[in-house]
Amino acid sequence: MIHDTLRALLIVAVLAAGCSLLVETRHRLAVIELSTRLAMQPYAVQASTPMPQQEQGRLRQFGQSAINLADATLGIFR
Repeated sequence: MIHDTLRALLIVAVLAAGCSLLVETRHRLAVIELSTRLAMQPYAVQASTPMPQQEQGRLRQFGQSAINLADATLGIFR
């Protein structure tokens, strides 16, 4: 009984670590893609006033990142 509980906890911990690595990788790739797009437009006009950003909670950011990752994965298989 204790071995099964410990095994389940370890599986959850490994899956959580793996998911966090995937989300972080997806975030970094998105930043690289954005900087590449901006570098391709050398004379792009920037807005004089910055756009207000909505503050999102960590859970909402994680959920949005997970949805984006799933969408990207489906895009690869299509």
